[in-house]
Amino acid sequence: MATSINPLLSLAARPEGQSRGLCPALAMYLSCVNCPFVAACPYKTRLGDFGQAAAEQERGERDRARRLAAILLDEQASDAQRQQAADEVADWLASDAGMAAQTRGELAVALGDYGDARAFEPLAATLGDLRLSENQSALREDAALALGDLNDARARAPLTQWLSDWRPGVRFACVVALGKLGDPQAIPDLRALRGLRIGDDFGQLNEQVHEMCLHALALLGDAEARAPLARLLTAEERVALSRAEIVFALGELGDRASLPALEALYASEIGDGLRAYAAVALGRLGRDTRDALTPLLSAADEDLAFHAARALAALGDESAIEPLALRGLTSRRGYIRRLAVEALQPFEALPAVRAAIAAYAEQEPIAALRERVQARLVQSPPALVAAD
Repeated sequence: MATSINPLLSLAARPEGQSRGLCPALAMYLSCVNCPFVAACPYKTRLGDFGQAAAEQERGERDRARRLAAILLDEQASDAQRQQAADEVADWLASDAGMAAQTRGELAVALGDYGDARAFEPLAATLGDLRLSENQSALREDAALALGDLNDARARAPLTQWLSDWRPGVRFACVVALGKLGDPQAIPDLRALRGLRIGDDFGQLNEQVHEMCLHALALLGDAEARAPLARLLTAEERVALSRAEIVFALGELGDRASLPALEALYASEIGDGLRAYAAVALGRLGRDTRDALTPLLSAADEDLAFHAARALAALGDESAIEPLALRGLTSRRGYIRRLAVEALQPFEALPAVRAAIAAYAEQEPIAALRERVQARLVQSPPALVAAD
């Protein structure tokens, strides 16, 4: 009868013939079991029970992360519940360096979508985390978009760094985020990307990124974006931008050379959604479209209602003050808060408006936004200060 082999016998003590044919992972496991240094081995938990304990730990982390993310994103949950979840997520991200990449990414995106300033570092890390597989790359895209909504000036560096990522979805998301960030220093990088092709990208994916670059450049005030956007407005085919997005971008650019094309579109037979954004763009460029803009303040689409208020503010209509102050300055999205402050500038002579902006500045969690607003208040023209 053959002698039984102890399966936990160290490979060093096994005859050569008895160690042949072992799976390399199993061989590594068996060689480590009786290692005198195994107690100090950082991979001990992953080796024990063939990784069962580690797998259970990861499942527990995923369940906890999804529970916290669900609370953060639940608009029906109480403010106290969501803030408690945000604090737990922020502490967890800061303390657990060994967390799985996917779990860390999901938590960072949830915290960013909630609007917590503490999400910046985890979001920037997720955007650059190449451990995330092809199936998980949407987390990198979501991280870029969340950085744009946070509107933290520090985001320009990681967003421009990954503009040349080989995944078109990541490039696209970085472009969108840079447009929201409002930093003109990103203009040269976005212009360069318009001339860059990365891989085949199945035909149209490079073109989608290039079109979105035009949108972002318009938001950043690049005059060179007007002509190609105007051509896209009447083009039969577009690969990324809707006509509403093009119209909005032309309005944000602020170039009155776009007025004839926008007025012609507004007077034509178009759908209600496109007409609403055309009214917003025309208002931003100084055309009196208040009859169309005022009803939009109560639109179900919150972004449309907000931009209608900004257009009314540009026309000097004081009906814009309340939605901008009560909804814009209190938004969890830094991008919206920044635009609300800018839109309220024509009304800073009003004591109530100035007081609202000052109160907002004291609570603003993003340092760059807070400093920008405080500097604006200090540098207000003497006439506005005297009017207080």
